[in-house]
Amino acid sequence: MTTFVDEGVVLRRVDYADNDRILTILTRTHGKLGVIARGVRKPGARLTPHTDLFARASVQLTSGRGELLVLTQAQRSGDTPRLGEPIRAACAAVVAELADRVLEDGHPLEPEVYDLVARALEGCGDPSRDPRAAVAWFSRRIIDRLGYGPELWQCANCGERLQDAPHPFSPVGGGLLCPRCAPSDPGSVPCSTTVIKVLRVIAADDEALYSRLRLSSALLETLEAVVERELEQHLDRRLRSFEVLRSLERHRPAV
Repeated sequence: MTTFVDEGVVLRRVDYADNDRILTILTRTHGKLGVIARGVRKPGARLTPHTDLFARASVQLTSGRGELLVLTQAQRSGDTPRLGEPIRAACAAVVAELADRVLEDGHPLEPEVYDLVARALEGCGDPSRDPRAAVAWFSRRIIDRLGYGPELWQCANCGERLQDAPHPFSPVGGGLLCPRCAPSDPGSVPCSTTVIKVLRVIAADDEALYSRLRLSSALLETLEAVVERELEQHLDRRLRSFEVLRSLERHRPAV
């Protein structure tokens, strides 16, 4: 029987049998794992708080009879994001679903990938920031890690150096388009010069600068449109959590 300890964050959970839960936990060194937490739905079960969505803890896992590992001990290693507002919970769900979709089961992770996910979930609960900023940063960094970094300085179609002006972003073409090539993709996302500058900050992995930027709601909507269409292009499937986020945004009171 194999037993090990690792830090992990809960990406997904499903109630199972009478009192158990099946979890998808992203761990710092062992990657994404399937775990069963036995008896955690009983009143007063000591492991219950560590099976909440997005909970972060040091977990002890033991091999079981099947493919699932067994959660035997847990100790909190970070604060669970405070996601009281529905839109914050929806943004955290986007982060978790995307991580679950692109990271393979049981493959060891580079530590920075785990930190990227954990910080994005924390960012969704940061009361000083719009949670959509965390989603935009995380989604773009994950897309880059998948090898689909977009062209942001030259036309993705003809290679012409881009002027300091608005340009459309083409997920199909792989980046920004010059005025001459823009008609080649009617489904491209119009981007202002400010949006383009923010995309370049993200591409440079300058998280410190990004955290200081004041991003308007309109700008965040454009960044969302860019990353959502990129993900549709590269994953060949829409994230269900993005649809929930869109619905909440449509009914969000104007500020």
